[in-house]
Amino acid sequence: MKYASRKYVDLILQVSSKWASWDPPHLIEVGDYGTIDKETGLFQKDGNIYTDPATAKLCADYQPDTRAPDEVMVVCSQTEKKRDFGLGPEIDIPGIAEASIKGQWKFKSGKTGALLVMAQPRSSIISGGALFSKLIDTPSLKDKYLVTETVACHAYSLYLSSKMDDVISLALVAKTPLPVSPLVSAGGEISATWWSQTGSGVFRHGCAERGTYSFTPLFALKRLRKISFVRYRGEPTPEERAEDMWDSEPESPWGPLDEDGEEDVFEDRVHD
Repeated sequence: MKYASRKYVDLILQVSSKWASWDPPHLIEVGDYGTIDKETGLFQKDGNIYTDPATAKLCADYQPDTRAPDEVMVVCSQTEKKRDFGLGPEIDIPGIAEASIKGQWKFKSGKTGALLVMAQPRSSIISGGALFSKLIDTPSLKDKYLVTETVACHAYSLYLSSKMDDVISLALVAKTPLPVSPLVSAGGEISATWWSQTGSGVFRHGCAERGTYSFTPLFALKRLRKISFVRYRGEPTPEERAEDMWDSEPESPWGPLDEDGEEDVFEDRVHD
């Protein structure tokens, strides 16, 4: 698939209202701003409002809030119901029965599906509207996307199916040597590793030491609207103006995609 990354981002966006990273080890932070590449779907950073000289002082008192982590987060699109994880005699992996995360997902034939699994995801977010009201007239944010939330984790798996009748099985096994190359933490200990049985699609995964947040598989974006749609009687409050001017669910720069990730060609047959 020529535009695999864009198709994956589009599928996850449709079901979660968040943008997906095709490369979760690549650092994305709250306050980053930039563009979305129309061909690849990847976020391209231009700067960060907390470190750029023009905005750092303005934003200093509005640091992101970090929330308590969840145990697991699963986002899936174009999949059938998650199956129970069956441990047949052909699966003889030490520790897999006690795996902290395990499951099977079946993908529909003829459809491209996406799956994202995160271990202990933690959200960092810009809360309230005060900061957004102060950033409305910032020149560097014109026509840019602003990262307002990140969802980071210590282990992730993502899968993009290939329109086949695939079943993917995953298990996150802790501190158990597996017959594949495990990922080792910076201290030299095996913290966890993914066991998997996948189909013919694209499979990516990563693990780091538990309690770290080395991967950013999901993030939320806002974007300044070019014009104000709401008209007020009298002067709007800063919060009202911010809510009006910031689009919290900005559209993607591409149109509807087909199962191969290509933009659907719109034909106006009324004037044929």
